[in-house]
Amino acid sequence: MSFCCSLSGDAPNEPVISLKSGRVYERRLLQKYLDENGTEPQSDHTLSDEDIIAVNVDPPAVKPRPPTLTSIPALLSTFQNEWDALVLETFTLKQQYQQVRQELSQALYQNDAACRVIARITKERDEAREILATLQAQTNALESKYERESEKATAVENGMDVDDAKAPADTSANGNLSPEEAYYAKAAETAKVLSKARMKREVPAGLVSADSWTTAKEVETVESLHTSTKPGIISLDLDRSGNLALTGGMDNHAEIYSRERDQTLATLKGHTKRVTTAIWIGGGGLDQRIITGSLDKSIRIWSPKANNSEEGKDVRSIGWTKDKIIKEHNAEIAGITIHPSGEYFASAAVDGTWAIHTMAGDTIIKDAIESPISQIAFHPDGMFLGVGTSDGYAKVLDVKQRQVLATLDVASMNEDATKVNGLHFSENGYYFVTTSPVEAAIWDLRKQKKTKSWQLSDIQSNDGQPLPEGTQFTAARFDNSGKYLALAAGAINVFKVKGWNQLVTLPAGEFPINAVSWSGENSAAIVAATMDNTLHYYAPATL
Repeated sequence: MSFCCSLSGDAPNEPVISLKSGRVYERRLLQKYLDENGTEPQSDHTLSDEDIIAVNVDPPAVKPRPPTLTSIPALLSTFQNEWDALVLETFTLKQQYQQVRQELSQALYQNDAACRVIARITKERDEAREILATLQAQTNALESKYERESEKATAVENGMDVDDAKAPADTSANGNLSPEEAYYAKAAETAKVLSKARMKREVPAGLVSADSWTTAKEVETVESLHTSTKPGIISLDLDRSGNLALTGGMDNHAEIYSRERDQTLATLKGHTKRVTTAIWIGGGGLDQRIITGSLDKSIRIWSPKANNSEEGKDVRSIGWTKDKIIKEHNAEIAGITIHPSGEYFASAAVDGTWAIHTMAGDTIIKDAIESPISQIAFHPDGMFLGVGTSDGYAKVLDVKQRQVLATLDVASMNEDATKVNGLHFSENGYYFVTTSPVEAAIWDLRKQKKTKSWQLSDIQSNDGQPLPEGTQFTAARFDNSGKYLALAAGAINVFKVKGWNQLVTLPAGEFPINAVSWSGENSAAIVAATMDNTLHYYAPATL
């Protein structure tokens, strides 16, 4: 039911009825009219409060929609109001969204910081574990050494003739040993003999003096080796005489150059990508085999032709043939190193795997480390392997225990130049050198820390000026006596070991030096290989 006020014509909010006329009014309007006129509208009746009766409506009367929405302008106005309200609500939501984003960003930042702290603590924990393992391994090695020395002393006291060289040899000859056990026996035998000989080792009588090296200069340049379409020599190894230079190049080939004949004797073809390492077996020579490794993930062993070493042999008849292909690695070959016994060699790949092989090409040991390997070298005693990694560390590996004995931070903090691009052991057994693009360092294995380091700013060019921008450390090599160090950084810098005094700087032109090698037992010359397919020979002016 609905009512209409007799005064306004609208549905009253508080309806009342006049007892005298029976009309319906809005109480508010009726009361106002009575106050002004004193009589009921449209009559002369006077009304008192008793004459006005309130009407209780349940449910209350619904006020009809205002007639203003029946016109187009009224509708447009309503829509505009609704749109304004929607825009304000959207703006409020955007403000809340931005606040939530800021809160989320702050939460993510805090989470990242927490992860970094956890990673650092985890790294410190792992380093502490490695140091503990190293100390335990060294303690075990010392105990074993003291036991052997004690047994030897007891045998001597009892009048027994002890031959250090024969006992292990008899063990390795035992047919019951596996190839891996035979390697361990041979490595122990070799290490015992070499470490004993090293204690009595004297400076070679004909070793070139430090004063002579201060007068050194370039004496010969050999150009146009390898092919010009892919220039660059990236590996160099000399034979014992210093006459034959074995090089590996960007052109996927290895070459043997004879300095005496001044010509290339042979080109070894077969790899499908650049040859990263090429080394002589048995000290090198026309009658010796060669090992090469490449980015094509393969290792090749090359055997000399039967009549290679005949006197006066025609160069066209000299050559090496492919004897064995080893495809043990699933990644690019980073390096190869010969065991001091001459009966085994080790290889490493950029995926962190390393392996020990016989000279026949059989793989007897294979393992891996977590870091990608960039360099590999046997310790002079043959018991340990040194590896350089692409993430800036040098690690000493115990082959038998398959564990890392020492981890040395070479360049991990240099974000733009972390790769270890050079690693070589000194013949004294406790020094080794590492290079990264921005630093070279000498490490003492006994203390497991740096004894000397050079930044690029510490090295001067031949004219005494700072090195050109972009120069990098690229290679380092101790000589066979362990008395000199050749360090490549735009030029060859020769240092005297221990005092680390720089003796001479030998320029090599504008192209980077990729490899350095000492020539001869008496360190009479240095050979450097550069990216323009050139070999540079240096020697003292006065001998």
